[in-house]
Amino acid sequence: MISEFNSLSEKVSRLALLTQTLRQENADLRLHLTSLNNDKDALARRMDEAHRRIAALLAKLPATELDAEPDVVAAELDIDTAEPELTEEKVL
Repeated sequence: MISEFNSLSEKVSRLALLTQTLRQENADLRLHLTSLNNDKDALARRMDEAHRRIAALLAKLPATELDAEPDVVAAELDIDTAEPELTEEKVL
């Protein structure tokens, strides 16, 4: 009976130690997750800022010939800009 009590006491002690260890690990993981989320948010803000800056730079660029006169450029390159006509064809 005493040996069973000692065995049970030892198991409870190990369980208490494991519980304490897991709680500490959980707290550490929560801190790490918070840090990673903060990093992710900061990177997202940097990406948004970079996107805005690139968009502003692109808006300042002069229009190209292709942007300004697509029909003239297409004619110079002998490209047909007419809409293609859809026809029904049977596939064998």
